[in-house]
Amino acid sequence: MPSSLPRYPSLDHLKKQAKMLLAAQRRGVPASCAVFRRIRRFAARTDEEILEATVSLADAQLALAMHYGFSSWKEMTDEALSFPPSTVFSLKAVQDRSEEPIPDYAGAGVPLAVVAALNHAGVPIRFMEFAAASGWGFSFGYSYHDARAAYMAVRGNPERDGPLEMFAFLPHQYGMAYDMALTADPIQLWSFAKRHVESGTPIMSEHMDGGQITSYRTKHGRRQLFFDGTVTPGWIDVDAFNPYAVYSFVKAGDSRPRQEITCAALKRAVAKGREHEWEGVPQGLAALRQYHSDVSDPAKDFSECPEWFCWAAFERLMARRCSEVWLRSVASTLTGDAERLIAAAADRYGAAFRCYDRYLGETQGCRPPDRTLHERARTPARIGVIAPLLQRGIAEEAAGLGGLEEALSLLP
Repeated sequence: MPSSLPRYPSLDHLKKQAKMLLAAQRRGVPASCAVFRRIRRFAARTDEEILEATVSLADAQLALAMHYGFSSWKEMTDEALSFPPSTVFSLKAVQDRSEEPIPDYAGAGVPLAVVAALNHAGVPIRFMEFAAASGWGFSFGYSYHDARAAYMAVRGNPERDGPLEMFAFLPHQYGMAYDMALTADPIQLWSFAKRHVESGTPIMSEHMDGGQITSYRTKHGRRQLFFDGTVTPGWIDVDAFNPYAVYSFVKAGDSRPRQEITCAALKRAVAKGREHEWEGVPQGLAALRQYHSDVSDPAKDFSECPEWFCWAAFERLMARRCSEVWLRSVASTLTGDAERLIAAAADRYGAAFRCYDRYLGETQGCRPPDRTLHERARTPARIGVIAPLLQRGIAEEAAGLGGLEEALSLLP
């Protein structure tokens, strides 16, 4: 199966890769054979025959191009040269600036894109803080019959403040509003993208787990936008974007004082984490407990909604690590009992994250599984392993939430 080009591929790096591939073949490294076997004349050759053959740099370049899914070296290098360069406001830049490595899948492209756009607008917020202070690191929505319970959006009505408004809260606190274009209207989307790309303003997109649109082009008569996301980055036809809209920030007012934003975010964390419902769907601890109940039930067939062993669960659960980091930073600004309680809540969320991280590993939730869903999660033996991990994580989270509620009673 062809591999994908690395994010923002460098022509110099591809040339070095081809030379390294050739050197590996000449040194007799068996791993090089699988790449060379993509060339027709080596397709049916054994490893020994390939390693003994006379191979040129042009052969290595062609093999590498085919390894990346292209028909020729020129086709691949032309594509590499068409990738817009990374900038200080790219998703990678946000990840690089993170005070600690972002856990797998807590770095989904939607929050990364919002942080990049906020940074561009002059708001010096980092990913860990945004993921927690937005309420994302404390929330959870679950419905066995509808994976949309976990969906999130870049933008929403802050007055409504439901699950789809998750990422609208902090931008509005900082005095930001949204300019928007619908992806269902390719003409509007193309015009919107051109205008913002040319002005250097980040464009947030919910396409394929979220990211940014950073450039535009017309190729072979097709209008294309460059999507920088955590999933399938590259050039995409303008009429292939989904699901709903793309956004850019515009200044709409003054930012609230930072201390007020922190207090509002702590109250929001408690509100998002406590047991409640939204339009009939359990949220917060109620959703986590219902999820645990269903995971513990061998009669539940999760093959009909496998998202619950992938992004729908783990985007939120992995963000508990962000909550731990943020709560520690908040505690460092306080004194007395409030400091003690919030630091203790950080410990609880850290413990919850470790339980959820083990659960992720046991269910192979964020990587291609080598076992079926039934084999890794649905037999009584496997349920006996994964359900207690969830249960312990939820208990730690509930204790952390209780500490936060007590701390809030001490804050002005």
